[in-house]
Amino acid sequence: MPTKPADDPSRDYKELVRTGYDHCAEAYAAARSQDDADQLAHLLPLLPDGSSVLDLGCGAGIPIARKLAERHHVVGVDISEAMLRLARSAVPEARFVLGDILDVELDTGPFDAVVVMNVLFHLPSDQHARAIGRVWSWLRPGGYLLATLTEQAEASYTEDDFFGTEMYWSNLGWADYEEILRGIGFELVSERIVGPGYGRTPQTRDDRHPMTLVRKPVQLQCAA
Repeated sequence: MPTKPADDPSRDYKELVRTGYDHCAEAYAAARSQDDADQLAHLLPLLPDGSSVLDLGCGAGIPIARKLAERHHVVGVDISEAMLRLARSAVPEARFVLGDILDVELDTGPFDAVVVMNVLFHLPSDQHARAIGRVWSWLRPGGYLLATLTEQAEASYTEDDFFGTEMYWSNLGWADYEEILRGIGFELVSERIVGPGYGRTPQTRDDRHPMTLVRKPVQLQCAA
């Protein structure tokens, strides 16, 4: 796909992501609906029925929020109103909130788990640590984060034809994310979990976004 550097200070790249997903919501949701929820395979066995789960960047709710809602209480957050309209129809038992991962205010929580699928690389890479720090604040002690990450760092760029619209990307490398996660205090449970994306069989390494599963340690009370 044709790409170009995202280095124009006059452009609002966050707004580009929001409007981009508004424009491609139907097409993206149709493609995503071809995926199963196997990305959750490492997390689901760890959650008792009725757990509270936050799905950040929930999109149209399929397949992730819908699978989670089969046994858990789900709150989904997305920046795209068009995506949330689809999500509310597809997963009526979940609650969905319009907002940006970096400034959304939630009146529920703490959560037993937070899922962040295909989201961080739509934020400027210098904001990824802040986003992960917000996830930490929303998790209860002992809670889990399951996140899609990237292997190699790349300078910010835009893609001309992402499901028919322009889209923004920016990412760190695996070592950077591991340093951020450990620095915040997360314990690594599983790393480099690899799964398919966008409803197609991955053909290249770039199509196979690795995931990590980490845990916020249980805080032990000190003896009096």
